[in-house]
Amino acid sequence: MADPTIPVARIQQYVVERCTHCAERHRFTLGFGRRAVLTFGGAPSSAGLTCPTTGAPIVVELELRENETYLGPVDPSAGAAVTVALPEAEAAGTVATQDGDGERAEWRKGSRTTALDFCRTMLTTSGGAIPVYTAVLNYVGIKEISGTLNGRLSVLPMVLFLLASVAFILALVPTLATVTDESGFREFRDRRLRLLDRYIRTGVALFVAAMALSVYFLFSALGTA
Repeated sequence: MADPTIPVARIQQYVVERCTHCAERHRFTLGFGRRAVLTFGGAPSSAGLTCPTTGAPIVVELELRENETYLGPVDPSAGAAVTVALPEAEAAGTVATQDGDGERAEWRKGSRTTALDFCRTMLTTSGGAIPVYTAVLNYVGIKEISGTLNGRLSVLPMVLFLLASVAFILALVPTLATVTDESGFREFRDRRLRLLDRYIRTGVALFVAAMALSVYFLFSALGTA
């Protein structure tokens, strides 16, 4: 049964090509809403549907988007009102699959840890890329282009690698806050995850730009050697 406290944010058509109960083709309109808890990445989820012919339960696998939850079958022409009620046992199984499944619960629990591990890896990679870039540039012949515009601009990748490192460092800096209740914790967690996501996106963008410019300047130096 869909949760009436969560508004429908997305509607998707789902087709069961061959029902295991009646061997017919069924089309369902499913509703999805935004989760109250932010996570990095989506996760698969099982949904309980009902065969229109026999009334028997049908379990299908759905791919959820980031921070999304499955609400249930809906009727688009009736303002996204639920039209197919799930059997009580099946509905309970669906909720358990969404919120109590070990893999999904572990994913949500380790979401922040995954992001922080990525930041640590990228911090090491960005910092280590500077001496590697300098060594390769000297090897391929930086002296040949030292007096040209490309030679003067060849420091840009090092600057961008350094800025990327700063972005990942800021993402790893702990945040101090006073949390007094569950609502305050969720608000703090969501705010922290959004900030972490912005730092990660910025750091990755700077790192990719630095890599692209590194390739350009290395080939430029190699071409004049």
